[in-house]
Amino acid sequence: MTKAAPFTQADITKLLKGAKAAGMTVRRITIDRSGRIIADFADTPVEAGEPNEWDVVFKK
Repeated sequence: MTKAAPFTQADITKLLKGAKAAGMTVRRITIDRSGRIIADFADTPVEAGEPNEWDVVFKK
């Protein structure tokens, strides 16, 4: 008897469509043995809003 796949093609499609809708570019998708899906996104410029008081504490 075969084991059911921990993920489906539909799971990957949802991830890609969601990322595209959010304006993000997926650089790489990694799937581990347990079926956990990890998406690596390309560096895209983020629109800067007003500075936050915590920006001083957590410098990039």
